[in-house]
Amino acid sequence: MGKYTVEKTAGIYYLQDVRETASGFKMNSDGSFQFFFTYGALDRYGSGNWTLDDDHIVLQSRPWDGKDFAWMGSKIVNENFITAKIVGGNPVLLRHVFFSLKNGETGSWIQTNERGEASFPLQPVTTVSMVFEFCPERFTHFIIEDPDHNYFEFRFEQWLMEVFFDNFQLKVSKYTLSGKHPLMKGEKFVYEKG
Repeated sequence: MGKYTVEKTAGIYYLQDVRETASGFKMNSDGSFQFFFTYGALDRYGSGNWTLDDDHIVLQSRPWDGKDFAWMGSKIVNENFITAKIVGGNPVLLRHVFFSLKNGETGSWIQTNERGEASFPLQPVTTVSMVFEFCPERFTHFIIEDPDHNYFEFRFEQWLMEVFFDNFQLKVSKYTLSGKHPLMKGEKFVYEKG
């Protein structure tokens, strides 16, 4: 048995030395965890279970569904352009979605307006791709079965802001965890026990 135990490792660990960001992990002694991330007005969260593997903890959450948006329908409308639209949800978030009709090709993304709409020139549509500005690590793609349709509606899924963990590992020391951050680039983040 290693020198670290669930009881000694459990606690709240806060991200260190990253300006204007509050983030960390609450490691519960029952093997569950909560993740939190706040940057300005942006809040993201996650949860799951953790295990000790020698001098590392391993975080596992439920798997991501694969789509952050739900298909609401499509149709032909009497317009000479294509509209992709987000409906429902928090109106403040509507202008923060990017759509692509070319599998996310560089230069093909168009940001939504305050009504959640993005307009494209008329073209056959086989795929609609989208990403939420504040969750840039996850892309959603829909295969379109009616390429002549020029109006597409989607809505946010309830887990849009959730962070998912799959075999995410952090090194354990006496009062810290260290390694990657699930949302930021880099390998050397330190989380100090509070």
